[in-house]
Amino acid sequence: MQNGMGNDNLTYKIIEGIPSANIFDCLIELYVELFEDADLPFFKKRFEEKRGLISILAYSLHTLVGFKIGFMYKDTTFYSWIGGVKKTHRLNGIARHLALLQEQTVKQKGYTKIRTKSMNRFKPMMAINLKNGFDIIQVYTNSKGQKKIIFEKSIG
Repeated sequence: MQNGMGNDNLTYKIIEGIPSANIFDCLIELYVELFEDADLPFFKKRFEEKRGLISILAYSLHTLVGFKIGFMYKDTTFYSWIGGVKKTHRLNGIARHLALLQEQTVKQKGYTKIRTKSMNRFKPMMAINLKNGFDIIQVYTNSKGQKKIIFEKSIG
């Protein structure tokens, strides 16, 4: 499924389940570029283990420039796990459109809530979540000593 935005020859693709090897290689490449603490074994394991996996991909021409990936958290709650946009393509509404497509897609699948997590050091992500109607429902410290903030949004 593709949806053009008309800006910078952008197209969007929605993939349910594990992506093809070629697409997965592109995802890994962009993941490593975007996240300085990229953990490839963890990233790959998530794709293998999680049910209800949905990847929303943004392409400029034929180059992957952004993604938003999530999976089933509970029967009616979808967990928006990870996403990002190449620095060269930020501030073009790509992240907003990826989030909108994710919300529309999971709502069509019967989910009534979307959950996500962030950390205080990612203030722009926290601001986007709040601006997009998410509520902070919990704050906790994980086993690595990182403070995590859980956001949730009703969509049903």
